[in-house]
Amino acid sequence: MNNEKLKQPSAAIASSIAFLVIALLGGYWTVSTSDSIVNQQQSILKDLSRTQASVLERRLSAAVSSARFLSYEVEHRKDSDEWFDDYSSNLIKSISDVEGLQLAPDGIITRIYPLEKSKIAIGFNILAESQYQEEVLRSIKENKLIAVGPVKLLQGDEAIIARVPVFLNSGTQREIFWGFASAFIYLDSLIESTKLKELERQGYQYRLSKIKDNNVTVLSSSDIPLTKIKATTELVLPVGTWTLEISKTLGPQLTQRQLMGYGISIIVAFLLSLALYAILIQPQRLRILVTEKTIELQELAYLDPLTGLPNRRYLQDKLLLILQKNMKNKRLSAFIYFDLDNFKRINDTIGHDIGDKVLVLVAEKLNRLKGPSDKVVRLGGDEFGILLDDINHPDDVAAYADKVLKSVQNPFKINAQDFILSTSLGIAMIPEHGDDLVTIMQNADMALYQAKHQGKNQFSFYTEKMKINTYELIKEEEDLAKAIKNNEFELYYQPQFDLHTNQVFGAEALIRWNHPEKGLTFPDHFIPLAENTGKIIELGHWIVESGISYLGKRKKQGMPEIMLHINLSSKQLSDPTFVSFVQKLLLKYDVPATSLGFEITETSILEDVELAKKMLQTFQNMGICIAIDDFGTGYSSLAQLKNLPVTLLKIDRSFVMDLEEDEDDRKIIEAIIAMAHKLNIKVLAEGIETREQWIMLESFNCDFGQGYYVSKAVTADKFNRGLPITHHDI
Repeated sequence: MNNEKLKQPSAAIASSIAFLVIALLGGYWTVSTSDSIVNQQQSILKDLSRTQASVLERRLSAAVSSARFLSYEVEHRKDSDEWFDDYSSNLIKSISDVEGLQLAPDGIITRIYPLEKSKIAIGFNILAESQYQEEVLRSIKENKLIAVGPVKLLQGDEAIIARVPVFLNSGTQREIFWGFASAFIYLDSLIESTKLKELERQGYQYRLSKIKDNNVTVLSSSDIPLTKIKATTELVLPVGTWTLEISKTLGPQLTQRQLMGYGISIIVAFLLSLALYAILIQPQRLRILVTEKTIELQELAYLDPLTGLPNRRYLQDKLLLILQKNMKNKRLSAFIYFDLDNFKRINDTIGHDIGDKVLVLVAEKLNRLKGPSDKVVRLGGDEFGILLDDINHPDDVAAYADKVLKSVQNPFKINAQDFILSTSLGIAMIPEHGDDLVTIMQNADMALYQAKHQGKNQFSFYTEKMKINTYELIKEEEDLAKAIKNNEFELYYQPQFDLHTNQVFGAEALIRWNHPEKGLTFPDHFIPLAENTGKIIELGHWIVESGISYLGKRKKQGMPEIMLHINLSSKQLSDPTFVSFVQKLLLKYDVPATSLGFEITETSILEDVELAKKMLQTFQNMGICIAIDDFGTGYSSLAQLKNLPVTLLKIDRSFVMDLEEDEDDRKIIEAIIAMAHKLNIKVLAEGIETREQWIMLESFNCDFGQGYYVSKAVTADKFNRGLPITHHDI
C-alpha cells in the first residue's frame, strides 16, 4: 500500500469516524462498569452510615430517658437528696450509655455522679450560662426537656447534656420550680461506642458534624479526609441536626480498571478502523474522484454564489499574476472601485431579496460592458471591482466609466416595480497608482470616496492629493477623539435680549475647541467632522450636560435665572434615550426645565420625523422651550411650524443683515413675525449688529434679539458679570 493510497480522504474520514465511534462505545462501557462499582460501594456505605447513626441515636436517647427518670425521682423524694448517689449508680448500670447525672436545685449544680472528674462543676449556675441561657429559660417556661451540646465542660471534656426542669406539686396550684435533673454523655465516649474508629482502621473515612443556624461544625472525623464516593445520613436529635458521612477510597483500583478499559477500547478501535480503511481504499477511482472534487472546490472558492462573478479571493490570488504579465508586456491597466449609491435604502425599505435581484442585474450589465480580457469582480455587498486589463490611455478608462454610469442609470423592472440607480466610481491607474492589490484598492477606494463626496453618480481618478487629504482627515479625527477624552472643549454664551425691555433674558450656548496647536477653534471647523465620524452624539451629550451644569452653578450662587438655548443635532433627535438623559441631568444639577431651551434646524428632524416630533413634544410638556433655528433657510417652513411643538422661532441672520437697505427682507421679516404671532409663537431675530436694525425689528413687534450689537459669544465668567445694554441712538 503506497503513500498516495494511504492519503485517500474518504477512506480516512470513514475510518476515523469508525475509530471514534468504537472508542467512544468502549469508553462508555468502561465508564458504565466504573459507575456500577461506585454504586455498589455507595450502597455498602449507606448501610454502614445508617447502622452507626442508629448507635448514636440510641445513646443520645438514653441520656434523655435518664434525665427524665431522675426528674421523676426528685419529684417523689422532694424532701432530701441523700438517695442520689445510690439511685444514680443503679440507673447508670441499667442504662449503660449514660456517663453521668446531675442535680441542680434552683439551677445551681449541687450533686454529680460520679463526682471524681466533675467536682469543679459543683456550684455552677446553669441559669447564668450565657451560651444556652435563652434555651434554659424557655424550658422552664414551657416545662420541656432541652438537650445541648456538644458543650465544653468545666473539667475540659466535651459532652452532650440533657436537662429536664423539675416542678414540685406538679399539676396543682402549689406547683413551683425546683431545679434541673441532667444526664450527660462524653463526646469521645459517644464516638467510641460506635464502630467508626474500627472502620477507619479498615480504610474507611468518616466525618460527624452538626448544623446550627446554617453553620457546620465538625464534631469528629477520620485522619484522612472524605473522598467523592460517600454516603450521608442525617440524625435529627434533641440537640439539633447531625450529619454522619462515611466514604472509602477506591482510587488506585478504579483508576487502574478505567485505564485498562480505555486502553483496550483504543486498541480495538484502532484495529477495526484500520481494517475498515484497508477495505475502503480503491486507489485509482479515488484518485480521479479527488482530482475532480479539488478542481470543483477551487472553482467554487473563486465564485460569488449570488452573481456568479469572480469574488474577492479570486482577485487576491490572481491579480498579482495579471499585473506581472502586464508589466512584462508594458501594458497599461486600471482598477475601478464600483459602489451603488444609497443601496442600503433598497435593502431596508423593500427587502434583501429585491436587493439581491438588483445586484444580479447590475452584475449582468457590468459583464456586458467589459472587454475580452477585462475582469468584473464582486467584492462584497454592493461593491464591485472592474479590472481593465489592456488600455492605451486614461481617456479610455474615463470613457468606459462613463458607459458604466449611463448603463446603471437606465431604469429596469423587478416584480413590476421600476428602479433607477446611480453609482460612484473610483479609478486607480496601474502601475502609476500601485503595483500590488492592497495599494491599488486603497487608492481606488480614496478616489471612490472623493466621487461620493462631490455628489455621487460620477467617477474620480486617484491623485496624490487624495492621500494627503485622507491622512489629514485621519489626523483630525484622532485630534477630535483626544479632545473629547481630554475635555478640550468649552462653552461660550451669546446673550439673548428683549427688544422692548432692553434686558438680557438668556443666552445661546456655543461650543469652542481649545485646540492645543490651532488655538480657539469655532464649531464650523469640527462639527461636520464629528457628524461624519459619529462623535456628534458624545459631543452633543457633553454640550447638554455642560450647559445644564452651568445653570445649576448659577442657581447655587444665587444669580438671576436665565433661559439657556442649546443646539441639537439630527443624531440626538433620533436617539430614543435622549429624553431620559436630559431628565437625569436636570435632576442631577437641580435645574428647572423652564430654564432650558433646545434649538433645532428644519433639516435636523428629517432623519426620523415621527421620533423627533414625539421627543420635542415630550420636552415641551416638561417646560423646555423648543426653538426653530435659522428659520427661512430650509424648506416646508410653514408645514414644520404647523406640525411641530414650537415655542420660539429664530429668524436667520441672512434676512437681518441687509434689513436697512433691502425692502424685500423687511417684508419677509414682517410676514414671519405676523405669522408666528398668529400661531402663538415668539420670535427672535439673529444677527442684530446695529441700532437701526434693533429699532426696525422692534417696530415689527419682534420679541427678542441676538447679535454683536449687544455682545458676541463670551466665556461663562464674563457672561456671569453681566452685559448691560447701552444704546447709541441715531
